[in-house]
Amino acid sequence: MKIELLREDLLYAVNAVERAVSTKNTLPVLSGIMISAHGNQLSFRATDLEIAIECVINAAIEEEGELVAPGRKLSALAKGLGSGPLTLESVGQEQLLIKYDRGQISMPCYTTEEFPLLPPREGDIQGTIPVRVFKRMVRQTGIAASADELRPVFTGIMLELDGDNITMVATDTHRLAVSNDTWQGQGKATVIVPNKVMQEIARLANNDDDNIIITVSKSQIFFSFANLSVTSRLIVGQFPDYHQVLPDQELFRSFLTISRLRMIESLELASVISREIARGKGNIVRLRLDEHSVNIYSSSPDDGTFDENQEAVISGEPMTLNYNARYLLDALRVMDDDQVTFSLTGPTTPGIIAAAADDEEAAAEKENKYLYLVLPVRVSK
Repeated sequence: MKIELLREDLLYAVNAVERAVSTKNTLPVLSGIMISAHGNQLSFRATDLEIAIECVINAAIEEEGELVAPGRKLSALAKGLGSGPLTLESVGQEQLLIKYDRGQISMPCYTTEEFPLLPPREGDIQGTIPVRVFKRMVRQTGIAASADELRPVFTGIMLELDGDNITMVATDTHRLAVSNDTWQGQGKATVIVPNKVMQEIARLANNDDDNIIITVSKSQIFFSFANLSVTSRLIVGQFPDYHQVLPDQELFRSFLTISRLRMIESLELASVISREIARGKGNIVRLRLDEHSVNIYSSSPDDGTFDENQEAVISGEPMTLNYNARYLLDALRVMDDDQVTFSLTGPTTPGIIAAAADDEEAAAEKENKYLYLVLPVRVSK
């Protein structure tokens, strides 16, 4: 194998796939990046058996071939080499030689036969979604996914595909985020994709005008966009029926409509006071709904108190609720609307945060576009 390419192209390709390089030593070859040169295309692939990423670029290929280079080492070298042309050359399959303007570097490689084959990108369900829509939906739902690996179902984002409708849902059992939109697809499927995979795709897809092709098989899901493809295993398990968790309209007792940005500012200030309380009970803020304003209050024995009134549109019963401020901030920061509405069922029961609508027609247009359910915190008196 002998290839000529720019250092910038090498760095781009290695950066794209290195997140899939395994950091565990169960199978040493998984810590490598497979480089394949055929025709005029150069492919870089990495996998940890849960996620696989492939990046294909054009290059001047003098001799075809393939090898598996140490991933972390190749990444560090790509970042450290100066700009300009490089030559990648294999010595058999056991060694990679990198030649550049000031010298050359050699490194031992893994055996290509041990590197896992990627599954074919085939499935019964396939469709296309704009990158900007995909990234928004992942941003809005990923905040509610759990990090607890002991409950793998909750570490994923449920992807619900039904004709031209696409829904993403995530929950850590304290909150639930639901984002809906349309895509150009057919068929019906419900799968759970690891949140870290969805976040990685959102990071790699940097052209908002591009499209992502999603293909679903029985045990895998494939994402293709630009010159990249990502393969992920699906999480096996039963995701809770989120429809049963969402409160019926008649259960709402109070409504709070407020400027999203002003609410963020107040909660951030309140968090400065509340987040340092010991024993994991910090970051609690109290919302008290009065006739024309909401009082936002937090206190800490060591750091003082925060007490502020924000003008708001209030309807329904007066109500006082306690929340984890981070849960509220997470939702407000991923929304794009100027005004948001808190629809509340009670001081200790679930409430919904969604975009505010000025009239019934606007409400119908925004219905279920994005919903964030959050549970108040029970505070002992």
